[in-house]
Amino acid sequence: MNLSEDTPDRYERLVERMLEQINMGQGLDELLDSVYDQLQGVVPYNRIAVALLEQPLNLLRLISCRSDGEVALKVGYAARIAGSTLAPLLETGQPRIIDDLRQYLLEKPHSASTALIEREGMRSSLTLPLLAGGTPIGVIFFSSRSTNTYTRSHAALLRRLAGHIAISLERSRLVDELQRTNQALAEANAVKDKFLETLQQEVDKQTQQLRQSESRYRSLVELGHIVNSSLDRREVFEQAAEQIHKLLDCDHVSLMLGYDEERSPHGFAIRFDRCDREWVEMPMDSSSDSAFVAVRQSGKPIVFGNLNQSQRFPEHRRLLDAGYASVVHLPLMSRDQYVGLLNIATRHGERLDQWDWQLLEQFAAQLSIALDNAAAYGEIDRLKEELQQQNVYLRDELHTEHDFGNIIGESRAMRQLRVAIEQVALTDATVLILGETGTGKELIARAIHDASARRKNLLVKVNCASLAPNLIASELFGHEKGAFTGATQRRLGRFELSHHGSIFLDEISEVPAETQVMLLRVLQERLIDRVGGSEPIEIDTRIIAATNRDLKSYSEAGNFREDLFYRLHVFPIQVPPLRERREDIPALMNHFIARFSVRMNKTITRVDRRSMDGLMQYDWPGNVRELENIIERSMIVSHGDTLAIDVSWLAGEPGQDADIPDGLSTSHQLQRSFADVERQAILDALKRCHGKVYGPDGAAAALQLKPTTLYSKMSKHRIQGRRQHQTY
Repeated sequence: MNLSEDTPDRYERLVERMLEQINMGQGLDELLDSVYDQLQGVVPYNRIAVALLEQPLNLLRLISCRSDGEVALKVGYAARIAGSTLAPLLETGQPRIIDDLRQYLLEKPHSASTALIEREGMRSSLTLPLLAGGTPIGVIFFSSRSTNTYTRSHAALLRRLAGHIAISLERSRLVDELQRTNQALAEANAVKDKFLETLQQEVDKQTQQLRQSESRYRSLVELGHIVNSSLDRREVFEQAAEQIHKLLDCDHVSLMLGYDEERSPHGFAIRFDRCDREWVEMPMDSSSDSAFVAVRQSGKPIVFGNLNQSQRFPEHRRLLDAGYASVVHLPLMSRDQYVGLLNIATRHGERLDQWDWQLLEQFAAQLSIALDNAAAYGEIDRLKEELQQQNVYLRDELHTEHDFGNIIGESRAMRQLRVAIEQVALTDATVLILGETGTGKELIARAIHDASARRKNLLVKVNCASLAPNLIASELFGHEKGAFTGATQRRLGRFELSHHGSIFLDEISEVPAETQVMLLRVLQERLIDRVGGSEPIEIDTRIIAATNRDLKSYSEAGNFREDLFYRLHVFPIQVPPLRERREDIPALMNHFIARFSVRMNKTITRVDRRSMDGLMQYDWPGNVRELENIIERSMIVSHGDTLAIDVSWLAGEPGQDADIPDGLSTSHQLQRSFADVERQAILDALKRCHGKVYGPDGAAAALQLKPTTLYSKMSKHRIQGRRQHQTY
């Protein structure tokens, strides 16, 4: 349950009413009845109970319980503290949250009190220590019938309430002591006057302590509002320094910040001279013998009442030279991390005896949280700006890479393809694009994204076959700093970059088995885990995958997870090869000629008929990509306004004339010649590269082909090879 916007106001009214009840002398029962009724809606609970310590038996006895149901753990129940699960809580003064009481009992079956409240139907609990003057006097229990009810925010909110209840209990204890003392005085008339005087002194002392405690809590609330009013660390410190000066009448306040060992301390300092406020430079010393390092290592405050006699740290000499007599170093801790060091100096050492040290330490704790929040906000803002810069870079990169224009072709197959794109684009369904190499699967993915509601966000492209198996998880899901050798900083993966957009996973069949499991989780739960990370990250991205394999047969053969295949196979789109839509070749040629004409500053208006006949009869194993390459090459060598294509290029023998009849009437002979030449070229390249396909010294680079294209051709020619990846 999150805290609502009106929770602080309702909580303040509850605290004010409690203070009124305490001041009016109401008993614990009336006070707890009021808390139980008025706390409704502020924090969740079904049961509130209070237990007090009994000395010297070291027992914890239940003195009050309020519940909305039948009570099994009744008032009067007592248990020894030694060896119990509450002993650490009373020793540290820290709250305890149990998210699941049943699970807790499985781990600690001997906790009789927990078993009783679990029998009452309670499923989670929050336990807070009751402290009076810094000494534990008991505990207060909040229990709920739901699991995972309480958070650290509830604990922080109720800490003050527990403090006031402790005050009330302490006051009741004092009253009881007074009553016993009065009875003793009545029985000892001989020393009555002396006892009355002693009693009055004790009452005055305890009353003064109660007033100080009440004033301390009020001051802490006011100070908390002040230091949490800004997310700028300089402003937070300035407000804190002003309040510290008012409380202590000190002359100098400085703050040294240092969030990790890799960064040098830095900070601020203010000097107070009567009514004047002056920001001063204070050298930050991070050497091993500095106060900053010493306090970080000990985690405890250090007080130097006389700098003339003790100059333990380098900072002390500078303070003494500036006229200061005493200094206090307070560690600032938040979430068990060292946030920084608060230094308070005065020119009058005797003032230290008048300072409220408990209030000062509690205020330092609040200041630590405020500074930590400000630092976290600054880090979030920095990461947001970094992500925006990455998005701008990726937009430019992707737009430059995908200037395909419209999908070209009016054949029946292409019209059916457009209908399929229109049907699926406006949904968020997963799409699997199937087709041979070079058919334009990436163009189809771009068309689906651009026609979808996600078009204003990124389409992130990932060629799964081009990534080394040991790096693909990091590329897709990102990694944390130190996740593996070379991970010097946190990196966002492609899925996070495509948040609210789309991701195109080309050659999905080449994903390693261990990464397939991670992809399956993304498809099922829309959650990813960075490599080296511990917290799942929710992502909202549309997944478009593509492959040139028969993925169903590939999965049935055990090379691809069947459950992942069916998750991807929601809306399959089959892209037809160019040989099945030959009527689109003229339109494709016109498109490529127009594009290359601008780039090459040439004007082509006609195509040689012999060349056109050859193109129309060729089977195009490389599909549209091969046609594009042929047109570009022809544009380079053509002169005048007529595009002439050397038909020997179609046979795969650049620079040589092939003995081809006019009009390529023997197209079967041409295709067989091309296939034989291509197969032999691949075998020669693999032999020269010792079977290696990937990398700058691989066969793909030698043949000037993409590795995925080479694998496709090897499969077509039934060439066996072993897949090798370059190690990075």
